[in-house]
Amino acid sequence: MLLELNLENFILFEKVSLSFSKGLTVLTGETGAGKSLLVEALKLVLGARADLQQIRIGAKQAMVQAVFETMPEVQHQLEDIGIPCNDEMVIRRIMPRSGRGRIYVNGAIVSLQDLRLITSGLVSLAGQHEYQELLRRDRHGPWLDRYAVLEEDLRQMGNLYHEVRGMQREMECAKAEREKTAEKVERLQQEAQEIDRVAPRPGEEESLEQKLKVLKAAETLRALGEACYRTLYAEKGSVQERLAGCKKDLERMAGLDPGLEATLKEFDSVTYQAEEVAWTLREYLQRLQSNPAELEQIEERIYQLRELKRHFGPGLEDVVAYRETIDRELADLGRKNDHIEELKTRLKEGKERLMASAKRLSEKRSRGARELSAAIRAELSDLKLAKTDFVVEVKTSAMDIGPAGSDRVQFLFSPNVGQPLRGLASIASGGELSRVMLALRTALAKKAGVETIVFDEIDAGIGGEVADRVGDKLKALSSFGQIITITHFPQIAAKGDRHIVVKKVVKGDNTVTSIRELEQDQRLEELARMLGGDQEAARLYAERLVGPIETQ
Repeated sequence: MLLELNLENFILFEKVSLSFSKGLTVLTGETGAGKSLLVEALKLVLGARADLQQIRIGAKQAMVQAVFETMPEVQHQLEDIGIPCNDEMVIRRIMPRSGRGRIYVNGAIVSLQDLRLITSGLVSLAGQHEYQELLRRDRHGPWLDRYAVLEEDLRQMGNLYHEVRGMQREMECAKAEREKTAEKVERLQQEAQEIDRVAPRPGEEESLEQKLKVLKAAETLRALGEACYRTLYAEKGSVQERLAGCKKDLERMAGLDPGLEATLKEFDSVTYQAEEVAWTLREYLQRLQSNPAELEQIEERIYQLRELKRHFGPGLEDVVAYRETIDRELADLGRKNDHIEELKTRLKEGKERLMASAKRLSEKRSRGARELSAAIRAELSDLKLAKTDFVVEVKTSAMDIGPAGSDRVQFLFSPNVGQPLRGLASIASGGELSRVMLALRTALAKKAGVETIVFDEIDAGIGGEVADRVGDKLKALSSFGQIITITHFPQIAAKGDRHIVVKKVVKGDNTVTSIRELEQDQRLEELARMLGGDQEAARLYAERLVGPIETQ
Protein backbone atom coordinates (compact mmCIF):
# COMPACT_ATOMS: atom_id res chain seq x y z
CA MET A 1 0.00 0.00 0.00
CA LEU A 2 1.19 3.53 -0.85
CA LEU A 3 1.72 5.56 2.35
CA GLU A 4 3.49 8.74 1.16
CA LEU A 5 4.47 10.54 -2.01
CA ASN A 6 7.03 13.38 -1.88
CA LEU A 7 8.02 15.56 -4.82
CA GLU A 8 10.69 18.24 -5.18
CA ASN A 9 11.18 20.33 -8.32
CA PHE A 10 9.16 17.84 -10.34
CA ILE A 11 7.71 19.60 -13.41
CA LEU A 12 5.34 22.18 -11.82
CA PHE A 13 5.76 20.99 -8.23
CA GLU A 14 8.23 22.83 -6.03
CA LYS A 15 7.90 20.78 -2.88
CA VAL A 16 4.90 18.58 -2.17
CA SER A 17 4.25 15.88 0.41
CA LEU A 18 1.14 13.69 0.36
CA SER A 19 0.06 10.92 2.68
CA PHE A 20 -2.30 8.11 1.67
CA SER A 21 -4.32 5.44 3.48
CA LYS A 22 -6.66 2.58 2.74
CA GLY A 23 -10.02 3.21 1.20
CA LEU A 24 -10.90 5.59 -1.62
CA THR A 25 -8.81 8.73 -2.19
CA VAL A 26 -10.05 11.16 -4.84
CA LEU A 27 -7.98 13.84 -6.57
CA THR A 28 -9.73 16.73 -8.23
CA GLY A 29 -8.81 20.08 -9.73
CA GLU A 30 -9.35 22.14 -12.81
CA THR A 31 -8.25 20.79 -16.17
CA GLY A 32 -4.49 21.32 -16.60
CA ALA A 33 -3.88 21.82 -12.89
CA GLY A 34 -1.47 18.88 -12.81
CA LYS A 35 -3.48 15.93 -11.45
CA SER A 36 -2.00 13.50 -13.95
CA LEU A 37 1.51 14.66 -13.00
CA LEU A 38 1.06 12.66 -9.80
CA VAL A 39 0.47 9.56 -11.92
CA GLU A 40 3.60 10.41 -13.90
CA ALA A 41 5.55 10.66 -10.64
CA LEU A 42 4.24 7.28 -9.53
CA LYS A 43 5.34 5.77 -12.82
CA LEU A 44 8.88 6.93 -12.09
CA VAL A 45 8.72 5.26 -8.68
CA LEU A 46 7.60 2.05 -10.40
CA GLY A 47 10.47 2.07 -12.91
CA ALA A 48 9.57 4.36 -15.82
CA ARG A 49 12.46 6.09 -17.58
CA ALA A 50 13.19 9.63 -16.44
CA ASP A 51 13.15 12.65 -18.73
CA LEU A 52 15.02 15.95 -18.30
CA GLN A 53 11.75 17.77 -19.02
CA GLN A 54 10.47 16.42 -15.69
CA ILE A 55 12.89 18.73 -13.86
CA ARG A 56 11.24 22.03 -12.94
CA ILE A 57 12.58 24.99 -14.89
CA GLY A 58 15.42 26.66 -13.00
CA ALA A 59 16.13 23.65 -10.74
CA LYS A 60 19.31 21.57 -10.84
CA GLN A 61 17.59 18.31 -10.08
CA ALA A 62 14.20 16.74 -9.34
CA MET A 63 13.35 14.20 -6.64
CA VAL A 64 10.47 11.74 -6.38
CA GLN A 65 10.07 9.64 -3.25
CA ALA A 66 7.41 7.13 -2.25
CA VAL A 67 6.91 5.16 0.93
CA PHE A 68 5.13 1.79 0.76
CA GLU A 69 3.86 -0.58 3.36
CA THR A 70 5.51 -3.80 2.25
CA MET A 71 4.13 -7.28 1.92
CA PRO A 72 6.17 -10.29 3.14
CA GLU A 73 7.08 -11.34 -0.41
CA VAL A 74 8.56 -7.88 -1.11
CA GLN A 75 10.50 -8.02 2.15
CA HIS A 76 11.95 -11.41 1.18
CA GLN A 77 12.80 -10.06 -2.27
CA LEU A 78 14.69 -7.11 -0.78
CA GLU A 79 16.53 -9.35 1.67
CA ASP A 80 17.59 -11.61 -1.20
CA ILE A 81 19.42 -8.70 -2.85
CA GLY A 82 20.89 -7.48 0.44
CA ILE A 83 18.56 -4.54 1.20
CA PRO A 84 17.26 -4.35 4.79
CA CYS A 85 13.49 -3.97 5.08
CA ASN A 86 11.00 -3.97 7.93
CA ASP A 87 7.39 -2.95 7.40
CA GLU A 88 8.08 -0.02 5.08
CA MET A 89 10.03 0.53 1.87
CA VAL A 90 11.28 3.93 0.75
CA ILE A 91 11.95 4.43 -2.97
CA ARG A 92 13.76 7.62 -3.93
CA ARG A 93 14.75 8.78 -7.40
CA ILE A 94 17.13 11.66 -8.01
CA MET A 95 17.10 13.14 -11.52
CA PRO A 96 19.90 15.70 -12.07
CA ARG A 97 19.95 18.02 -15.04
CA SER A 98 23.50 16.84 -15.76
CA GLY A 99 25.04 13.50 -14.89
CA ARG A 100 23.46 10.16 -14.16
CA GLY A 101 20.32 9.74 -12.12
CA ARG A 102 20.28 7.65 -8.95
CA ILE A 103 17.72 5.26 -7.52
CA TYR A 104 17.62 4.35 -3.83
CA VAL A 105 15.59 1.66 -2.13
CA ASN A 106 15.82 1.93 1.68
CA GLY A 107 19.02 3.90 1.17
CA ALA A 108 20.70 1.34 -1.11
CA ILE A 109 21.45 2.23 -4.73
CA VAL A 110 19.69 -0.07 -7.21
CA SER A 111 19.43 -0.31 -10.99
CA LEU A 112 16.32 0.57 -12.98
CA GLN A 113 15.87 -3.12 -13.78
CA ASP A 114 16.00 -4.03 -10.08
CA LEU A 115 13.51 -1.26 -9.28
CA ARG A 116 11.02 -2.64 -11.81
CA LEU A 117 11.42 -6.10 -10.35
CA ILE A 118 10.93 -4.88 -6.78
CA THR A 119 7.84 -2.76 -7.55
CA SER A 120 6.09 -5.21 -9.87
CA GLY A 121 2.68 -5.82 -8.30
CA LEU A 122 2.89 -2.93 -5.78
CA VAL A 123 0.69 -0.50 -7.69
CA SER A 124 -1.59 -0.97 -10.66
CA LEU A 125 -2.06 2.10 -12.86
CA ALA A 126 -5.38 2.11 -14.71
CA GLY A 127 -5.43 5.05 -17.06
CA GLN A 128 -6.27 5.83 -20.66
CA HIS A 129 -3.36 3.66 -21.77
CA GLU A 130 -4.71 0.62 -19.94
CA TYR A 131 -8.24 1.30 -21.17
CA GLN A 132 -6.78 1.10 -24.65
CA GLU A 133 -5.11 -2.18 -23.68
CA LEU A 134 -8.63 -3.59 -23.42
CA LEU A 135 -8.64 -3.28 -27.20
CA ARG A 136 -5.55 -5.48 -27.46
CA ARG A 137 -6.52 -9.11 -27.71
CA ASP A 138 -3.15 -10.28 -26.41
CA ARG A 139 -3.89 -8.62 -23.03
CA HIS A 140 -7.17 -10.48 -22.46
CA GLY A 141 -5.55 -13.83 -21.68
CA PRO A 142 -3.42 -12.55 -18.75
CA TRP A 143 -6.47 -10.91 -17.18
CA LEU A 144 -8.44 -14.14 -17.39
CA ASP A 145 -5.50 -16.10 -15.96
CA ARG A 146 -5.26 -13.68 -13.07
CA TYR A 147 -8.96 -14.02 -12.34
CA ALA A 148 -8.83 -17.83 -12.54
CA VAL A 149 -5.69 -17.87 -10.31
CA LEU A 150 -3.66 -19.85 -12.85
CA GLU A 151 -0.20 -18.50 -11.96
CA GLU A 152 1.12 -21.88 -10.78
CA ASP A 153 -0.47 -23.69 -13.75
CA LEU A 154 1.13 -21.17 -16.10
CA ARG A 155 4.51 -21.57 -14.43
CA GLN A 156 4.35 -25.35 -14.83
CA MET A 157 3.10 -24.98 -18.40
CA GLY A 158 5.91 -22.58 -19.26
CA ASN A 159 8.54 -24.83 -17.71
CA LEU A 160 7.22 -27.86 -19.59
CA TYR A 161 7.02 -25.90 -22.87
CA HIS A 162 10.60 -24.70 -22.59
CA GLU A 163 11.70 -28.21 -21.62
CA VAL A 164 10.09 -29.63 -24.78
CA ARG A 165 11.49 -26.79 -26.90
CA GLY A 166 14.91 -27.55 -25.46
CA MET A 167 14.53 -31.22 -26.44
CA GLN A 168 13.40 -30.18 -29.92
CA ARG A 169 16.46 -27.98 -30.36
CA GLU A 170 18.63 -30.80 -29.04
CA MET A 171 16.98 -33.16 -31.54
CA GLU A 172 17.54 -30.72 -34.41
CA CYS A 173 21.19 -30.39 -33.44
CA ALA A 174 21.48 -34.17 -33.11
CA LYS A 175 19.92 -34.70 -36.54
CA ALA A 176 22.19 -32.12 -38.12
CA GLU A 177 25.10 -33.78 -36.37
CA ARG A 178 23.90 -37.16 -37.62
CA GLU A 179 24.03 -35.90 -41.21
CA LYS A 180 27.59 -34.84 -40.63
CA THR A 181 28.16 -38.12 -38.78
CA ALA A 182 26.89 -40.17 -41.73
CA GLU A 183 29.48 -38.54 -43.96
CA LYS A 184 32.14 -39.09 -41.34
CA VAL A 185 31.14 -42.75 -40.83
CA GLU A 186 31.33 -43.35 -44.57
CA ARG A 187 34.77 -41.73 -44.71
CA LEU A 188 36.05 -43.67 -41.71
CA GLN A 189 34.74 -46.95 -43.11
CA GLN A 190 36.44 -46.28 -46.44
CA GLU A 191 39.69 -45.47 -44.64
CA ALA A 192 39.39 -48.63 -42.53
CA GLN A 193 38.85 -50.72 -45.68
CA GLU A 194 41.84 -49.08 -47.31
CA ILE A 195 44.08 -49.89 -44.34
CA ASP A 196 42.63 -53.40 -43.87
CA ARG A 197 43.14 -54.20 -47.57
CA VAL A 198 46.89 -53.64 -47.12
CA ALA A 199 47.01 -54.92 -43.50
CA PRO A 200 50.36 -53.34 -42.60
CA ARG A 201 52.58 -54.63 -39.80
CA PRO A 202 54.98 -52.50 -37.79
CA GLY A 203 58.58 -52.87 -39.13
CA GLU A 204 57.38 -54.59 -42.29
CA GLU A 205 58.64 -51.92 -44.65
CA GLU A 206 62.25 -52.13 -43.42
CA SER A 207 62.23 -55.91 -43.86
CA LEU A 208 60.82 -55.67 -47.39
CA GLU A 209 63.29 -52.99 -48.39
CA GLN A 210 66.15 -55.23 -47.27
CA LYS A 211 64.72 -58.18 -49.18
CA LEU A 212 64.24 -55.98 -52.24
CA LYS A 213 67.86 -54.89 -52.02
CA VAL A 214 69.02 -58.55 -52.02
CA LEU A 215 66.80 -59.50 -54.96
CA LYS A 216 68.08 -56.58 -57.03
CA ALA A 217 71.72 -57.56 -56.26
CA ALA A 218 71.23 -61.33 -56.83
CA GLU A 219 73.61 -61.65 -59.81
CA THR A 220 76.33 -59.64 -58.11
CA LEU A 221 75.92 -61.69 -54.94
CA ARG A 222 76.13 -64.92 -56.96
CA ALA A 223 79.30 -63.89 -58.76
CA LEU A 224 81.02 -62.74 -55.58
CA GLY A 225 79.82 -65.79 -53.63
CA GLU A 226 81.00 -68.29 -56.22
CA ALA A 227 84.40 -66.63 -56.45
CA CYS A 228 84.73 -66.70 -52.71
CA TYR A 229 83.59 -70.33 -52.55
CA ARG A 230 86.10 -71.36 -55.17
CA THR A 231 88.87 -69.52 -53.34
CA LEU A 232 87.97 -71.11 -50.05
CA TYR A 233 87.26 -74.65 -51.19
CA ALA A 234 86.43 -75.56 -54.77
CA GLU A 235 89.49 -74.73 -56.90
CA LYS A 236 92.96 -76.19 -56.93
CA GLY A 237 95.18 -74.43 -54.48
CA SER A 238 92.16 -73.23 -52.51
CA VAL A 239 92.46 -71.90 -49.01
CA GLN A 240 91.21 -75.25 -47.72
CA GLU A 241 94.04 -77.17 -49.48
CA ARG A 242 96.68 -74.78 -48.22
CA LEU A 243 95.28 -74.96 -44.68
CA ALA A 244 95.42 -78.76 -44.89
CA GLY A 245 99.12 -78.56 -45.85
CA CYS A 246 99.79 -76.11 -43.01
CA LYS A 247 98.09 -78.45 -40.60
CA LYS A 248 100.37 -81.32 -41.53
CA ASP A 249 103.37 -79.09 -40.96
CA LEU A 250 102.05 -77.98 -37.58
CA GLU A 251 101.38 -81.57 -36.57
CA ARG A 252 105.02 -82.48 -37.35
CA MET A 253 106.19 -79.39 -35.43
CA ALA A 254 103.99 -80.26 -32.41
CA GLY A 255 105.43 -83.79 -32.51
CA LEU A 256 108.87 -82.26 -32.14
CA ASP A 257 107.81 -79.54 -29.71
CA PRO A 258 104.77 -80.30 -27.51
CA GLY A 259 104.57 -76.62 -26.65
CA LEU A 260 102.86 -76.10 -30.03
CA GLU A 261 99.92 -78.33 -29.12
CA ALA A 262 97.80 -75.29 -28.16
CA THR A 263 98.66 -73.57 -31.42
CA LEU A 264 97.69 -76.70 -33.32
CA LYS A 265 94.31 -76.72 -31.62
CA GLU A 266 93.74 -73.05 -32.54
CA PHE A 267 94.68 -73.82 -36.11
CA ASP A 268 92.16 -76.69 -36.16
CA SER A 269 89.52 -74.16 -35.18
CA VAL A 270 90.51 -71.82 -38.02
CA THR A 271 90.41 -74.69 -40.48
CA TYR A 272 86.98 -75.70 -39.25
CA GLN A 273 85.65 -72.11 -39.48
CA ALA A 274 86.97 -71.69 -43.03
CA GLU A 275 85.26 -74.95 -43.96
CA GLU A 276 82.00 -73.78 -42.32
CA VAL A 277 82.12 -70.52 -44.24
CA ALA A 278 82.59 -72.44 -47.46
CA TRP A 279 79.64 -74.75 -46.76
CA THR A 280 77.48 -71.75 -45.74
CA LEU A 281 78.35 -69.96 -48.97
CA ARG A 282 77.47 -73.05 -50.98
CA GLU A 283 74.07 -73.33 -49.29
CA TYR A 284 73.47 -69.58 -49.75
CA LEU A 285 74.28 -69.81 -53.46
CA GLN A 286 71.95 -72.76 -53.81
CA ARG A 287 69.10 -70.72 -52.30
CA LEU A 288 69.93 -67.47 -54.10
CA GLN A 289 67.59 -66.99 -57.02
CA SER A 290 66.76 -64.15 -59.36
CA ASN A 291 62.93 -63.95 -59.18
CA PRO A 292 61.47 -61.02 -61.20
CA ALA A 293 57.88 -61.89 -60.05
CA GLU A 294 58.79 -61.74 -56.38
CA LEU A 295 60.74 -58.56 -57.02
CA GLU A 296 57.63 -56.98 -58.56
CA GLN A 297 55.42 -58.17 -55.68
CA ILE A 298 57.76 -56.68 -53.08
CA GLU A 299 57.98 -53.39 -54.95
CA GLU A 300 54.17 -53.25 -55.16
CA ARG A 301 53.87 -54.01 -51.44
CA ILE A 302 56.35 -51.30 -50.52
CA TYR A 303 54.41 -48.84 -52.73
CA GLN A 304 51.14 -49.74 -50.90
CA LEU A 305 52.77 -49.26 -47.53
CA ARG A 306 54.20 -45.90 -48.56
CA GLU A 307 50.75 -44.77 -49.81
CA LEU A 308 49.28 -45.64 -46.44
CA LYS A 309 52.03 -43.65 -44.73
CA ARG A 310 51.38 -40.69 -47.01
CA HIS A 311 47.65 -40.69 -46.10
CA PHE A 312 47.73 -41.80 -42.49
CA GLY A 313 51.42 -41.65 -41.41
CA PRO A 314 54.07 -40.52 -41.04
CA GLY A 315 55.09 -44.09 -39.99
CA LEU A 316 53.48 -47.51 -40.28
CA GLU A 317 53.11 -47.50 -36.48
CA ASP A 318 50.98 -44.34 -36.91
CA VAL A 319 48.89 -46.06 -39.59
CA VAL A 320 48.22 -49.02 -37.30
CA ALA A 321 47.38 -46.68 -34.39
CA TYR A 322 45.00 -44.66 -36.61
CA ARG A 323 43.21 -47.87 -37.61
CA GLU A 324 42.52 -48.52 -33.92
CA THR A 325 41.30 -44.92 -33.55
CA ILE A 326 38.82 -45.50 -36.38
CA ASP A 327 37.22 -48.36 -34.47
CA ARG A 328 36.84 -46.18 -31.38
CA GLU A 329 35.34 -43.27 -33.36
CA LEU A 330 32.88 -45.55 -35.16
CA ALA A 331 31.78 -46.92 -31.79
CA ASP A 332 31.28 -43.35 -30.46
CA LEU A 333 29.32 -42.35 -33.54
CA GLY A 334 27.13 -45.39 -33.12
CA ARG A 335 26.33 -44.27 -29.58
CA LYS A 336 25.24 -40.87 -30.95
CA ASN A 337 22.64 -42.62 -33.09
CA ASP A 338 21.46 -44.43 -29.98
CA HIS A 339 21.16 -40.99 -28.29
CA ILE A 340 18.86 -39.80 -31.10
CA GLU A 341 16.56 -42.75 -30.53
CA GLU A 342 16.55 -41.96 -26.82
CA LEU A 343 15.77 -38.31 -27.61
CA LYS A 344 12.86 -39.36 -29.84
CA THR A 345 11.35 -41.29 -26.95
CA ARG A 346 11.87 -38.46 -24.47
CA LEU A 347 10.50 -35.88 -26.92
CA LYS A 348 7.40 -37.95 -27.59
CA GLU A 349 6.75 -38.32 -23.87
CA GLY A 350 7.40 -34.58 -23.33
CA LYS A 351 4.93 -33.60 -26.06
CA GLU A 352 2.30 -35.86 -24.54
CA ARG A 353 2.81 -34.22 -21.13
CA LEU A 354 2.71 -30.77 -22.78
CA MET A 355 -0.58 -31.52 -24.56
CA ALA A 356 -2.08 -32.91 -21.35
CA SER A 357 -0.98 -29.81 -19.43
CA ALA A 358 -2.39 -27.51 -22.14
CA LYS A 359 -5.68 -29.43 -22.03
CA ARG A 360 -5.95 -29.05 -18.24
CA LEU A 361 -5.12 -25.35 -18.54
CA SER A 362 -7.81 -24.92 -21.23
CA GLU A 363 -10.41 -26.59 -19.03
CA LYS A 364 -9.57 -24.27 -16.12
CA ARG A 365 -9.61 -21.25 -18.44
CA SER A 366 -13.00 -22.21 -19.81
CA ARG A 367 -14.43 -22.49 -16.30
CA GLY A 368 -12.79 -19.19 -15.33
CA ALA A 369 -14.07 -17.53 -18.52
CA ARG A 370 -17.66 -18.47 -17.69
CA GLU A 371 -17.28 -17.14 -14.16
CA LEU A 372 -15.55 -13.92 -15.28
CA SER A 373 -18.16 -13.31 -17.99
CA ALA A 374 -20.97 -13.56 -15.44
CA ALA A 375 -19.08 -11.40 -12.92
CA ILE A 376 -18.39 -8.62 -15.45
CA ARG A 377 -21.98 -8.68 -16.73
CA ALA A 378 -23.19 -8.21 -13.15
CA GLU A 379 -20.78 -5.31 -12.59
CA LEU A 380 -21.73 -3.69 -15.92
CA SER A 381 -25.39 -3.91 -14.92
CA ASP A 382 -24.56 -1.89 -11.81
CA LEU A 383 -22.82 0.64 -14.07
CA LYS A 384 -25.91 1.35 -16.20
CA LEU A 385 -24.94 -1.14 -18.89
CA ALA A 386 -27.60 -3.72 -18.05
CA LYS A 387 -28.60 -4.20 -21.69
CA THR A 388 -25.10 -4.96 -22.84
CA ASP A 389 -23.62 -8.43 -23.11
CA PHE A 390 -20.08 -9.46 -22.32
CA VAL A 391 -18.41 -12.82 -22.93
CA VAL A 392 -14.86 -14.03 -22.36
CA GLU A 393 -14.26 -16.29 -25.34
CA VAL A 394 -11.66 -19.08 -25.16
CA LYS A 395 -10.67 -20.75 -28.42
CA THR A 396 -8.37 -23.75 -28.22
CA SER A 397 -6.03 -25.04 -30.91
CA ALA A 398 -4.31 -28.30 -29.98
CA MET A 399 -1.92 -27.79 -32.91
CA ASP A 400 -0.72 -24.40 -31.65
CA ILE A 401 0.73 -24.79 -28.16
CA GLY A 402 2.91 -22.04 -26.67
CA PRO A 403 4.39 -21.33 -23.25
CA ALA A 404 0.96 -20.11 -22.08
CA GLY A 405 -0.94 -23.07 -23.49
CA SER A 406 -3.08 -23.54 -26.58
CA ASP A 407 -5.80 -20.96 -26.01
CA ARG A 408 -6.65 -17.63 -27.59
CA VAL A 409 -8.71 -15.43 -25.29
CA GLN A 410 -10.85 -12.51 -26.44
CA PHE A 411 -13.30 -10.19 -24.70
CA LEU A 412 -16.50 -9.96 -26.75
CA PHE A 413 -19.00 -7.15 -26.24
CA SER A 414 -22.47 -6.29 -27.46
CA PRO A 415 -23.65 -2.76 -26.52
CA ASN A 416 -27.29 -3.31 -27.43
CA VAL A 417 -29.87 -6.07 -27.25
CA GLY A 418 -30.09 -8.00 -30.49
CA GLN A 419 -26.64 -7.04 -31.70
CA PRO A 420 -24.05 -9.80 -32.09
CA LEU A 421 -21.05 -10.12 -29.81
CA ARG A 422 -17.94 -8.63 -31.36
CA GLY A 423 -14.45 -7.65 -30.25
CA LEU A 424 -14.23 -4.60 -27.99
CA ALA A 425 -12.04 -2.76 -30.48
CA SER A 426 -14.75 -2.71 -33.11
CA ILE A 427 -17.75 -1.44 -31.12
CA ALA A 428 -16.99 -0.16 -27.60
CA SER A 429 -17.04 3.60 -26.95
CA GLY A 430 -14.66 5.38 -24.62
CA GLY A 431 -17.23 5.52 -21.81
CA GLU A 432 -18.05 1.85 -22.26
CA LEU A 433 -14.34 0.94 -22.20
CA SER A 434 -13.75 2.75 -18.92
CA ARG A 435 -16.74 0.98 -17.35
CA VAL A 436 -15.63 -2.40 -18.69
CA MET A 437 -12.22 -1.77 -17.12
CA LEU A 438 -13.80 -0.84 -13.80
CA ALA A 439 -16.02 -3.93 -13.97
CA LEU A 440 -12.97 -6.08 -14.75
CA ARG A 441 -10.99 -4.57 -11.90
CA THR A 442 -13.86 -5.09 -9.49
CA ALA A 443 -14.30 -8.71 -10.54
CA LEU A 444 -10.56 -9.32 -10.14
CA ALA A 445 -10.53 -7.67 -6.72
CA LYS A 446 -13.41 -9.79 -5.46
CA LYS A 447 -11.66 -12.94 -6.63
CA ALA A 448 -7.95 -12.25 -6.05
CA GLY A 449 -7.87 -9.21 -3.77
CA VAL A 450 -6.28 -5.85 -4.54
CA GLU A 451 -3.37 -3.85 -3.11
CA THR A 452 -3.25 -0.39 -4.71
CA ILE A 453 -5.00 0.77 -7.89
CA VAL A 454 -4.70 4.26 -9.34
CA PHE A 455 -7.48 5.20 -11.78
CA ASP A 456 -6.60 8.11 -14.03
CA GLU A 457 -9.86 9.66 -15.30
CA ILE A 458 -12.02 6.55 -14.97
CA ASP A 459 -14.96 8.86 -15.71
CA ALA A 460 -13.92 9.59 -19.31
CA GLY A 461 -16.86 9.50 -21.70
CA ILE A 462 -19.64 8.97 -19.14
CA GLY A 463 -22.57 11.08 -17.90
CA GLY A 464 -23.60 12.29 -14.46
CA GLU A 465 -25.98 9.42 -13.66
CA VAL A 466 -23.39 6.85 -14.67
CA ALA A 467 -20.76 8.75 -12.69
CA ASP A 468 -22.79 8.15 -9.53
CA ARG A 469 -22.74 4.41 -10.23
CA VAL A 470 -19.01 4.54 -10.99
CA GLY A 471 -18.45 6.27 -7.67
CA ASP A 472 -20.36 3.54 -5.86
CA LYS A 473 -18.33 0.91 -7.65
CA LEU A 474 -15.03 2.60 -6.75
CA LYS A 475 -16.18 2.89 -3.15
CA ALA A 476 -17.05 -0.81 -3.05
CA LEU A 477 -13.75 -1.69 -4.71
CA SER A 478 -11.82 0.29 -2.08
CA SER A 479 -13.03 -2.11 0.60
CA PHE A 480 -10.58 -4.64 -0.87
CA GLY A 481 -7.57 -2.32 -0.58
CA GLN A 482 -6.39 1.15 -1.61
CA ILE A 483 -8.00 3.03 -4.50
CA ILE A 484 -6.75 6.40 -5.75
CA THR A 485 -8.73 8.04 -8.53
CA ILE A 486 -8.49 11.25 -10.53
CA THR A 487 -11.94 12.52 -11.47
CA HIS A 488 -13.84 15.48 -12.89
CA PHE A 489 -17.22 14.32 -11.54
CA PRO A 490 -18.49 15.55 -8.15
CA GLN A 491 -20.65 12.40 -7.92
CA ILE A 492 -17.43 10.33 -7.84
CA ALA A 493 -15.43 12.78 -5.72
CA ALA A 494 -18.17 12.74 -3.06
CA LYS A 495 -17.63 9.00 -2.49
CA GLY A 496 -14.03 9.44 -1.40
CA ASP A 497 -12.79 8.73 2.10
CA ARG A 498 -10.18 11.43 1.48
CA HIS A 499 -10.33 14.31 -0.94
CA ILE A 500 -7.18 15.97 -2.35
CA VAL A 501 -7.33 19.01 -4.59
CA VAL A 502 -4.66 19.97 -7.10
CA LYS A 503 -4.37 23.64 -8.00
CA LYS A 504 -2.12 25.63 -10.31
CA VAL A 505 -1.04 29.07 -9.06
CA VAL A 506 1.33 31.82 -10.26
CA LYS A 507 4.19 32.83 -7.96
CA GLY A 508 5.93 35.86 -9.33
CA ASP A 509 7.20 34.84 -12.75
CA ASN A 510 6.68 31.10 -12.16
CA THR A 511 3.72 28.76 -12.35
CA VAL A 512 3.60 26.07 -9.65
CA THR A 513 1.14 23.36 -8.68
CA SER A 514 0.01 22.97 -5.08
CA ILE A 515 -1.72 20.06 -3.41
CA ARG A 516 -3.74 19.95 -0.22
CA GLU A 517 -6.13 17.60 1.49
CA LEU A 518 -9.56 19.12 2.05
CA GLU A 519 -11.48 19.34 5.27
CA GLN A 520 -15.28 18.97 5.21
CA ASP A 521 -16.16 22.60 4.44
CA GLN A 522 -13.38 22.89 1.89
CA ARG A 523 -14.57 19.70 0.31
CA LEU A 524 -18.09 21.05 -0.09
CA GLU A 525 -16.67 24.16 -1.78
CA GLU A 526 -14.66 22.00 -4.21
CA LEU A 527 -17.68 19.85 -5.03
CA ALA A 528 -19.76 22.99 -5.59
CA ARG A 529 -17.07 24.32 -7.94
CA MET A 530 -17.12 21.03 -9.83
CA LEU A 531 -20.92 21.17 -10.09
CA GLY A 532 -20.81 24.71 -11.49
CA GLY A 533 -23.82 26.97 -12.00
CA ASP A 534 -25.41 28.72 -9.04
CA GLN A 535 -22.99 28.12 -6.20
CA GLU A 536 -25.59 28.23 -3.43
CA ALA A 537 -27.68 25.56 -5.14
CA ALA A 538 -24.51 23.66 -6.00
CA ARG A 539 -23.42 23.68 -2.34
CA LEU A 540 -26.77 22.30 -1.22
CA TYR A 541 -26.45 19.51 -3.81
CA ALA A 542 -22.86 18.89 -2.68
CA GLU A 543 -24.08 18.46 0.90
CA ARG A 544 -26.58 15.86 -0.30
CA LEU A 545 -23.82 14.08 -2.24
CA VAL A 546 -21.46 13.94 0.74
CA GLY A 547 -24.10 13.26 3.36
CA PRO A 548 -23.95 14.10 7.07
CA ILE A 549 -20.51 14.68 8.52
CA GLU A 550 -20.89 11.88 11.03
CA THR A 551 -21.18 9.29 8.29
CA GLN A 552 -17.80 10.18 6.92
